[in-house]
Amino acid sequence: MKYIVWFSWWIDSTYVWYELKKMWHEVIFVNLKNTIWTNKCCSLPTDLFEIAKKINIPLEIIDVTKEFKDDVINNFIDIYMHWKTPNPCINCNELVRFKILDKVRNKYWFDKVTTGHYAKIYNHNWQNFLATPKDEKKDQTYMLYRISNIHNNSSNNRIINNLEFILSEKTKDEIKSFYKKENLPLSVPKESQNICFIPDDDYTRFIKQSTSFNFAPGKIIDTSWKYLWEHKWIIYYTIWQRHWLNIDQYWKLYVIKIDWDNNCLIVWQEEELKNKVVNLEKIFIHFELFEDSKDIYWKIRYHHKMQKISNIQIKWSSADIEFEDDVRAPTPWQHCVLYKKIWEDYVVIWWWVIK
Repeated sequence: MKYIVWFSWWIDSTYVWYELKKMWHEVIFVNLKNTIWTNKCCSLPTDLFEIAKKINIPLEIIDVTKEFKDDVINNFIDIYMHWKTPNPCINCNELVRFKILDKVRNKYWFDKVTTGHYAKIYNHNWQNFLATPKDEKKDQTYMLYRISNIHNNSSNNRIINNLEFILSEKTKDEIKSFYKKENLPLSVPKESQNICFIPDDDYTRFIKQSTSFNFAPGKIIDTSWKYLWEHKWIIYYTIWQRHWLNIDQYWKLYVIKIDWDNNCLIVWQEEELKNKVVNLEKIFIHFELFEDSKDIYWKIRYHHKMQKISNIQIKWSSADIEFEDDVRAPTPWQHCVLYKKIWEDYVVIWWWVIK
């Protein structure tokens, strides 16, 4: 078979190439240049061509900086400016990365697109869906969940039908052991975290430089509207935060609400961050997999463990879900992904954002 491999230059995507090589598949590396920085997980590394040359693989670099700015960066700024919770990686996977990789696959008449992500394709009645991989700690279905409903513009076929995740039955520890055992010559960088288009990870500096908004200090109050202190600038704070509050109290105080219109932070103790019921909007459901509300699990953050929900009340364009255990700090516009447990697999069946 012929594979387009999204080459992010990290250990996982290079391991994908070794697996495909063992099976004598034809491979083309594709790197999507989305920023000018070279120290981040999805950016263009300076020695990318050298790596591709060492392992004798064709490499194509595609400049997607315009699409990335329009669909990812601008969205990040807009959501952040409205005190909601942005997740640029989810937008990138849906609106930029996998759409363009599929276009390259069509261009060269290749069979499959594959990446170094930890996820699995689950087949149900001849249809493909996204499911969790063997390595639960590296499960990336939360970041990938929207790709299960992306359609090819030319054929209206679901892109997931032409996807394959080589790492679905591997663990990160197994891959690291493989590199060590084989004494591979590649200089593979360490893992990267945080947002690729903010090189120093200073979100506030980036937002201030990207907007003309006049940020000013404001009040910090408690839930009874009692004045406590002044905050520096409202963009320095997010829900669940304690850093930079500078309030001397006998108990720990957290940001529980941001009043953007009045430039005000509302703070109180940790119990105010916990919720049993969350209201959701912008619903999408894979009805092909939904039979009942049993064995439904949820995630609202990438690193959360899978947790079971106790009740679902679906309305016309929204839903209320009740959790078996309290959820800490669900925030507006946070993505909520629901999974159906089918045998041993957790399959993505619904998604919403928190209202």
